[in-house]
Amino acid sequence: MFNEIDVLKTSPSTLKVRVLRMWSIKDNKNVNEDFLIEMVLMDENENRIQATVYKQNIYRFKRFLKESSTLTIVNLSVGLNGSNYRVIDCPNKLVLGPNTHVNSCQEFDGRLFDIIGHVVHVFKNNASNVKDKNKRTMEICDLRGNCVYLILWDHYVSELSKYVIEHFDEGHAIVILQFGRVKYYTGSDGKEKVYVSNSFGSNVSRFFINDYLFEIEEYKNSLVDLLNANDVSIRKPIPVKMLSSVDDEFLRATDFFNIGDICTIISPKSIIILGTIKAICPDTEWYYIGCNTCSRKLMENNGEGGKEYECKTVRCNVLGVIPTPRFKIKIRVQDSTGVVSLTLFDRDAKMLTKKTAKELIDSQNEVCLQVKYFFNCNSHLYKRW
Repeated sequence: MFNEIDVLKTSPSTLKVRVLRMWSIKDNKNVNEDFLIEMVLMDENENRIQATVYKQNIYRFKRFLKESSTLTIVNLSVGLNGSNYRVIDCPNKLVLGPNTHVNSCQEFDGRLFDIIGHVVHVFKNNASNVKDKNKRTMEICDLRGNCVYLILWDHYVSELSKYVIEHFDEGHAIVILQFGRVKYYTGSDGKEKVYVSNSFGSNVSRFFINDYLFEIEEYKNSLVDLLNANDVSIRKPIPVKMLSSVDDEFLRATDFFNIGDICTIISPKSIIILGTIKAICPDTEWYYIGCNTCSRKLMENNGEGGKEYECKTVRCNVLGVIPTPRFKIKIRVQDSTGVVSLTLFDRDAKMLTKKTAKELIDSQNEVCLQVKYFFNCNSHLYKRW
């Protein structure tokens, strides 16, 4: 076992391991050849350690080394893990050298993935931050009600976007991240928050969403049972469509319409139009008081302690919810074929204003709170969108 490995003692002569992750480093002098192969191995007690095969020995072991394969390894060497980027927090690593022998063997039980859970919330990126374009942050929870923040970067975001576009109408989103990096932060409320992200700048992590894996199928069945039992400790998952970004939705909505052709649409559908904002509709409210959870408009009641807000949607249906101002801006848009009235809600309005409705209310006086005045000040009129 890995926990028996000690540089001051004789190491176990034979180990039974599973290859969890494997990647290669190219030779600088010959990019067509591997300089070394790095692996993450797991023993039967779920202990993990990093292992290396150097160039001169790769040909001896390469046919055995495959991800998820189970091996017996005889006569390992223990080397110093001096890498600047340690996948496993261990000062030592295993080295498959000239005296090492490797053979395939039968499977053994053990957990393969680091985190698994269902997505309960997706956070919108800061549109003004260029770095955020390659970032997606979401909150995931497990079957025990434990929740963490999951952050995906770079090509992992592309994998997620591709899946959302191709499976937009699927149900719950069950995700797995293997070899994620964990960080802890203390929030403004004094509570410690856990953030898990893919290994930034490397290909070590693996991301799965609703894949046909035993762990995901088993998790999905257990989740459905708990939801049917109305277990209050389980936060409800969101559908796959809620994971989409603005770019995802734009690519998915392939039907492009001129304004003059909108009247020919006979059933609800998503479309793309290109037009110029010609006017802000006067004498209309530019925001409403919405639910902090589901965004629907709240009912205002006069209670004993003053104003109370009630959300009557099926999802919430509670009294005393937190009121949140949300955009609802009516505009007139024109193209070469006609004019149409549209409404900008929170997501699209925040992209234009770079602020939330609450921030505008808190920062502006009564004159500036007139939405027409605000938009003229920021030159959003007479631009094509």
